[in-house]
Amino acid sequence: MRRIRGLLLAISSGVLISACGGDAGSDAPGANAKNVVGQPAALTEATSKGYALSTVIWSRVPIGVCWDLNDADFSRYAAQRNWTRLAVQETWEQHSGAKFTGWRQCTNDRDYYGIRISVEDSATPGPHTLGLGAMLNNEAGGMALNFTFRNWSQSCQGREEYCIRRVAAHEFGHALGFAHEQNRPDTPSTCTEPPQGVSGDTMIGAWDLASIMNYCNPEWNGDGKLSATDIDMAQKYYGPPPRSQTVYTLTRAQAPARVTAYDFVSRAAKASIDLALTGDYTRVDQMFASTDGQRLYVSMERSAASVDLVTIDTASNTIVRVTPIGPFLSMSGGYGVQPALSGHDVYVSSGNVISVIDADAGTLVRKLVLPKDFSLIKVVTAAEDAENLYALANEPGARLEVLRIETASGFIRSGYPAGSAPAAARDQFAVTPDAKKAYFVGFASPLAQGRLTEMDLESGIAHALTALPEKNPLFLAAISNRQILFADDNATSPSAIILYDVTSNAKSTLLVSSAMTAFVQYEPNSKSFLLEQNGVWSVNQLKPRAGGKYRDIDLGLRSFASGAVYGGVAPFVFVSR
Repeated sequence: MRRIRGLLLAISSGVLISACGGDAGSDAPGANAKNVVGQPAALTEATSKGYALSTVIWSRVPIGVCWDLNDADFSRYAAQRNWTRLAVQETWEQHSGAKFTGWRQCTNDRDYYGIRISVEDSATPGPHTLGLGAMLNNEAGGMALNFTFRNWSQSCQGREEYCIRRVAAHEFGHALGFAHEQNRPDTPSTCTEPPQGVSGDTMIGAWDLASIMNYCNPEWNGDGKLSATDIDMAQKYYGPPPRSQTVYTLTRAQAPARVTAYDFVSRAAKASIDLALTGDYTRVDQMFASTDGQRLYVSMERSAASVDLVTIDTASNTIVRVTPIGPFLSMSGGYGVQPALSGHDVYVSSGNVISVIDADAGTLVRKLVLPKDFSLIKVVTAAEDAENLYALANEPGARLEVLRIETASGFIRSGYPAGSAPAAARDQFAVTPDAKKAYFVGFASPLAQGRLTEMDLESGIAHALTALPEKNPLFLAAISNRQILFADDNATSPSAIILYDVTSNAKSTLLVSSAMTAFVQYEPNSKSFLLEQNGVWSVNQLKPRAGGKYRDIDLGLRSFASGAVYGGVAPFVFVSR
């Protein structure tokens, strides 16, 4: 029986402890696991497997990590702390969207979000976690690791890095909410290890011998490596590894225009993109990204009737194509641009026509022509509905209408009245990812005050959101099927950024400032919000903290560093690819 093998459930002062332990007379770490009898080959096949406790999956990433160590021990264990961090980076972080941050000494912050690690060397229970997943949140000694091995698993002495890395990879699996694989009720009789520690509530696929969380794995703690099925489980709950994250700032909007690309994590400038091109542009009109983050689009204006769309590859930060879109714009009114859900198509809406442009090829794919009396205000997509576009439009008789438009043909599949057209056009319009709800500013009459309105897209029934008295919302977005985000344009009054849950009617004011919000964008990986304010022109991040609070961080990424400032153009765009 090995000294180090997995996690043991102990009952101590009423607390469930998942502990790596064993009894005396242990085998050396790295020897074959015990109690595996003639394991059938079929059980080693990689299908989606795992055992997770779904109720304790962390609600957001990154997850903090700190060390409950005094100054002397924190310094003495620098190498061991680094081995721990590398083990986590090379396993859970490398293969999933799980991310950990901090890795400093713990403080007494009662709102701390993350895992507190102590270093202990007791014979029992050995390395352990106080439960699974978010049960560890801000718990002193929520995870205990061993760095010296004088009392526990003495066979690790002389090969501390080997043991520390493998134990850390296993324990952080528990910290993410993953139970022992042999705890599953479908564990085969060939694995005779008893259940240990807190069990999961969700079995994913068949039982997995190769899991790093399985005592019966022939390799101790999976040799510190995730199985293909460990990766499947981690990605199910935390998503795939994050892609390259970049913030593009509009450094100069006036000709000669320039965009600067910054790495989101390090904040270092990666590229400066010259948009002078032919040199006859007057200004940047709009800036936005493709849905998959592969492209950045910048519309460049010579005049209202002469506009080009610049396509930038976000991998190389080079210009792919410049496409004239002026020929697709009507002579009266403005225009809108919206990226397709996939590929490199862009929808250019103007008047009653939606032109589908292949922005990489610079060609017109097709035109979607609505009845001539319609005038499109804004066209959007719904993430889970590739077959339709959604539009807020003026219809004959100075009325607004919400349209569902077939992407392939331009056929209007449904249209619902949305109130009076206001005296001044309002282009705030959003649709939930599941395409069941639409949000816009509704008006009882052309001169009436607008109210944020929700429409059921199956029935067409609309009602004002009475909990939201804000009259001038900007940057309206449905960030999920139940949450909408917007900034309140109060001009000289304090301006707010608001997150509203339409199911629970919970309203959260994320920020109140005397400066108007120039742009706000949701960053789903960290569940934070990026914004700029008029006159400040620096990208800030609102990072979530405990208790529904947010920390406002100036990232120091500047827009409009020179030249004139133009309203109505996004001064930055966050891109994940």
